[in-house]
Amino acid sequence: MAHVVTGVLRRGGRALRSVGPATVAVTVALIIGAAGFADAATGGNFLVGKTNTDNATTILRDTTGIPLALSAPAGKSPLSVTNSTQVNRLNAQYVGGDSASQLQSTGGAGSTAAEADIPLTEAYEPMASTGPLPAGTYYVSATALLSTNGDEPAYCEIGAAGVTNYGGGANAIDVQAAETLVATVPAGTVLSESCAGDGIGQYAYNAAITAIRINSNSVGTTPTTRRNRIVPFLPKRAPVIGPLRAS
Repeated sequence: MAHVVTGVLRRGGRALRSVGPATVAVTVALIIGAAGFADAATGGNFLVGKTNTDNATTILRDTTGIPLALSAPAGKSPLSVTNSTQVNRLNAQYVGGDSASQLQSTGGAGSTAAEADIPLTEAYEPMASTGPLPAGTYYVSATALLSTNGDEPAYCEIGAAGVTNYGGGANAIDVQAAETLVATVPAGTVLSESCAGDGIGQYAYNAAITAIRINSNSVGTTPTTRRNRIVPFLPKRAPVIGPLRAS
């Protein structure tokens, strides 16, 4: 590029000798600027592939469409900034790779009608359900008041992702069943509290279930479980009779 500029000056040497020094200086500056030696400055042209400087705010307007579109290869950011100062009124579709719907607080809840008497059978039947849930990891809590008439125990359960939690039991006239569960579920999953009894004249009252998403990622994380561990030298006790199993 230097040879090009020198050649231009040589070919125009005779013409330059016929003008004053100030005109020569302006002419050389224009030639060099057109050759790409100088970066764009305030009031000048924006040079692609060059570092452009400015001492005033540049405003880009488009009355018919999007004023600015940036394109980058896959895996490359189309835009970068120099600091973490907040940009007011800047909307973003994704935050950390998650969409707005994934970041939105969500969950589900359900309950039985007030003072509804729901007869219990030997098979677990849903009492209250959450409705379809978005994908994610949920903290689930359920409760129901069971009337056993002091005859046989009754139980409730919530289960998801291969994990089941039971509540209830006791041969008492009224038993409060309460269950909690943490589970990662796919989209569309319905979580329910189901209850069962093993006698005649047993009922469930005021059943309710609530699921709150605690991980908004579309995949979620697998809850950790503690393995069973045998502690030596503990006194042996009679086995505990577990809850009824669904037939």
